[in-house]
Amino acid sequence: MDVIELGRQDHREYDAVIVGGGPAGLSAALVLGRARRRVLVIDSGRPANAVSHGVGGLLGQARIDPAALREAGRDQLARHQTVEIRDDEVAAIDRDGRGFAVALGRGGEVRAGAIVLAHGLRYDPPQLPGIDDLWGNSVFHCAFCDGWEVRDLPLALHGRGPAAARSALVLAGWSDDVLLCSDGPFTGDRAALERAGVRIREEPIRRLVGSAGHLVEIEFERGPAEPRDALFVSTRRGQPNDLAEALGCELTEAGTIVVDVDGRTSVDGVYAIGDAATEHSRSVANAIGTGSRAAYALALDGVSAVAA
Repeated sequence: MDVIELGRQDHREYDAVIVGGGPAGLSAALVLGRARRRVLVIDSGRPANAVSHGVGGLLGQARIDPAALREAGRDQLARHQTVEIRDDEVAAIDRDGRGFAVALGRGGEVRAGAIVLAHGLRYDPPQLPGIDDLWGNSVFHCAFCDGWEVRDLPLALHGRGPAAARSALVLAGWSDDVLLCSDGPFTGDRAALERAGVRIREEPIRRLVGSAGHLVEIEFERGPAEPRDALFVSTRRGQPNDLAEALGCELTEAGTIVVDVDGRTSVDGVYAIGDAATEHSRSVANAIGTGSRAAYALALDGVSAVAA
C-alpha cells in the first residue's frame, strides 16, 4: 500500500479516503488526523440513522441527536489541518499500481493510498401498514439502542421463530409487559416465553395505529387491539451502494463486509468499519470503536509497507 508523503500540498492525493461521514468514519479520521495522515472524508449526507432522534448508550452523552453528534465530530476534526471533509458521493473506485483512484459524484478524481468504507448499512423496516409515520419515533430495530428510553412501558416485538423468541426474552429485561407479534404461526420456544411473562399474538397485523409519531395500539385481523407504546422489529439489511462488491471485498451471507479484527477486508488497502462490516451488536459506540481500531491498523500497515 502506498503512503502519500506528509506535507504535500496536492490536495488530490491522500493517505486515505474515508467513504462515509458518520461516527465510524469521523472516528477513523480523528485517529488518522492526530497521526498527521492526510485524510479525505466523503459524506453523502444520507446517514443510515437519519430517522433516529437520539443516540442511546454512548458514554458521556445523554441521548444526543445524531446530527448534533456528527456536527460535533466535524468541529473537532476542523482543528486537524491534514483532514478534509467534502459533502459529496463516491461514484467509483478503481485500483492501480499506485493505490486507488476515487471518482467523485460532483466530478473530479482524487487518489488515495487506502480506502476506508464507512458508509453504513441500508435498514429497511418490514412493510407493516402505518409503520412509516412511526419509524424512528416509537418503532425501533435495536433494543440496546432504544430499550432504556421506553423501559417499563407496554412493548411489542415483531418476528417469528427462535431469533424472535430470543429478542423477546432480551426485551423482557426492559419491561414486564412484552407482547410478541409473530404475524402468523409462531415456531419458537413458547415455554421460555411463558416463563418470562411474554405473551404471543399470532394473528396477522392489520395496521399500526399512532399519533404524532407515537404508537398507540396494534390492530390485528382478528381479536382485540393491543395498546402498546413501542414496537421493535427486524430489518432487511444491505450495502447502500456497490463499492465493496466492485472492489472485490468478500461479503457475508447477511450482506456485511468480511473484515478481520482491525477492519482489514479481503482486498489489500481496503478497510471497512461501522455497520457496513459489523454482523452483530451494531451501535454508535461500537461504530466509533471500529473506526478507531481500523485507523490504527491503517497507519501501522502504511509504516510497515514503507519499511519493507
